[in-house]
Amino acid sequence: MPLLRLAWIIVIGSLSTAVFANAWIQSPEEPFESYRERLKEHLLVNKVWVDVKAKNQELEAVLPFEYRPEPTCEEGPSVGVLMFHGLSDSPFSLKDPARSLADNCVHVRVMMLPGHGTKAEDLINTTRQDWRNAVANAVSNFALEVDSIYLSGFSTGGALVAEYAWHKPDQVQGVVLFSPLFKINSSIDWLAPWLAPVIDWLDHHESDDYSKYASIPVPAISEAYKLAKEVRATVLSDPGKLPVFIALSEEDATVDASVTQNVFDKAFLPNRSSEMVLYSATRPTNEDSPVYVINTDIPEQRIFGLSHMAVHGAPSNPYYGQNGSYRICSWYQSDRDRYRECQEAEDNWYGERSDVLSSKSEIAARLSWNPFFQDLMERVVGFIRHNQKVEMASN
Repeated sequence: MPLLRLAWIIVIGSLSTAVFANAWIQSPEEPFESYRERLKEHLLVNKVWVDVKAKNQELEAVLPFEYRPEPTCEEGPSVGVLMFHGLSDSPFSLKDPARSLADNCVHVRVMMLPGHGTKAEDLINTTRQDWRNAVANAVSNFALEVDSIYLSGFSTGGALVAEYAWHKPDQVQGVVLFSPLFKINSSIDWLAPWLAPVIDWLDHHESDDYSKYASIPVPAISEAYKLAKEVRATVLSDPGKLPVFIALSEEDATVDASVTQNVFDKAFLPNRSSEMVLYSATRPTNEDSPVYVINTDIPEQRIFGLSHMAVHGAPSNPYYGQNGSYRICSWYQSDRDRYRECQEAEDNWYGERSDVLSSKSEIAARLSWNPFFQDLMERVVGFIRHNQKVEMASN
C-alpha cells in the first residue's frame, strides 16, 4: 500500500473516532439542557434496549442529569459537585449521592463518559483521551454556573477527576472519590494493552440491567489500565495538592484497594484536610481520623463485605437497593440456571465475590447498596463544608 494512501486512511480513521466520541462530549459553552437533548437524540438512535416497551425509563436512567439546590437553601457562594461514573456504567450509578448532596444545598451535575449509555460495542473505539476531553469540557461549562467546584467520580470516573484536579488545582476546591481506580484488581492487568489490538472480547454477554453494560471490551480495559497507571504517576509526583475524600471497600474485586490506600497515604494525606472511609469485613470499626474504618461483616443483614459498586449506593434505591427490583447475579452469567436461581432466591447473602461469601451462600449476590450510606454522605457533606470554611478563611 502506498505510504500516502496509508497516511490518509490513518487520518480519516482518527477523524471518524473523534467525531464518534464528540457525540457524547458537551461542547465548550454548550448549555447543559441543550447538550442533554442532543445526547438524548444520539441515544434514541444508537441504544440497545433491555425492554423496548420501557424506552423512556431506560433512557432517563442513563442520561446526564443535575439537581439544583432548593430555594430554601441559604444564599451565599454557590457550591457545585460535578460527577462522573465508572467504566461500563452510566449516570444512574450516581443518583443516590447526587440526590443526597442536593438535599444539602449543593448544585450537582452528573455527566456521561463517551462510549456509554448505548451498547458495549461503542467502547471498543473509545479512548481515555475522549474521557479526558469530556471531563475538561464539562468542568469548563459548570464553572460558569457555580462559585466553587468539587469534582467527584466513581471508579474510572474517580481516576479522571483526580487527574484533572491535579493538573488544574486553581479550578477545583476538592475531590470526592468513590471506589476510585488507581489499579485494576488483577495481577495480569498489564496484558490488556497487548491483547487489545488482536481481540475485542474476553466474554460478551447481553445486559439485562438497563443502567450498565454486562461486559467490557478488551480495548476499553486497556484504556482503563493505562489511565490508572498515568494517574498514579501524576498524583504521586506532587503530593497534597488538594483535599481529597475517598470511600472504598477493602474487599473490592474490581480495583486494588491496597494500591488506593497507598496512593491516599503518599499523595493525598499530605494535605491535612484529606479523609478516607475504609469499609472492611475483617477489621474492627475505628473512628480515628483521617482514616475511618467501618466493619462490614454484618450477619444480621446477610452481608459480608461491600462490593465495588455498593460503596455509594443507598439501601432505599428502588432499582439497586435492599428491596430493589434488580439483583446483581453477574457472577453466574455463564450458567443461566444458577443465574436465575440467584435472582429469585429469598435467603441470599450479599457482598463481593470471595471464598468466605461463597461459604455462606452458594448463590450469593453482589451487594449493590451500602448499609452505612447515610453516614457516608454526612461525612462527604462535612468534608465539603469544612473545606469551604478553610477556603473562605484564606481569602
